[in-house]
Amino acid sequence: MIKLIAIDLDGTLYNSQHQLTKRGREAVHKAKAAGIQPVIVTGRGRRGAENALESLGLELPYICSAGALVRPGREGDAWHSWPFHAHDEISHVIAFCRANPETGLIGETPEGTPLWFGPDSMNEVMDPLTFKEAFRSRRTYQPETDFDRPLLKVTIVAEPGLLAQAENILREHCPSLHYTYAGMQYIDLTAEGVNKGTALQALAEQLGLYPDQIAAIGDQCIDLKMLQYAGLPVAMQNAVPELKDVAEWIAPSNDEDGVAWVIEKILETRY
Repeated sequence: MIKLIAIDLDGTLYNSQHQLTKRGREAVHKAKAAGIQPVIVTGRGRRGAENALESLGLELPYICSAGALVRPGREGDAWHSWPFHAHDEISHVIAFCRANPETGLIGETPEGTPLWFGPDSMNEVMDPLTFKEAFRSRRTYQPETDFDRPLLKVTIVAEPGLLAQAENILREHCPSLHYTYAGMQYIDLTAEGVNKGTALQALAEQLGLYPDQIAAIGDQCIDLKMLQYAGLPVAMQNAVPELKDVAEWIAPSNDEDGVAWVIEKILETRY
């Protein structure tokens, strides 16, 4: 029987306008009222995860920064945190961004204040929520210095063609880092072995839950590991093929309240 539902935000709980719908909000409330623990699992940093909790009007555990941070909610100490400090490797990424000024970098710090390096024109590449979060962050013009510290996650922001070039840099120069596409215009970097799946496993073990008691819903490659861990893996209709290949259920798209459909089906069938 499902006791925890891990829910991605972008492309999953959020519709294509990056908004939370009334039906989606009500479904998450219904799950919690029925004794099923909803958990937000997002590539976004702490600020993005907590904005979602505020929109939901609930205090929930969450996993953020692409799996590098697990928190019980907006208050209290982190349950798990996996920062990395690999400045020699990140310096190659910074050099790539210097050589390609239409790219940007977002660094998520353990303290919760993100670092942002990039041009103002990045609003043409970022989705509105990421753009808003980036420009509320601490802007840096010296990432060589400011990124020389423990970080939970670094996100490369660029058009797909430039991301493909950045991926070559990562393969050649960043052996201690895990990277994954978090969308067409984002690559997320975390410590090797750190991803949404490992974070979900750590959270489940802390709560005394087994994989067959967990459902996970996502749409992008960054969600693959958590779907592979969960007993009930669910891909959105708008998901990439890699997720649909491992999914047990295919939910309606994020513009058709697919998350609400999943929750309602779990509650109706007592899966």
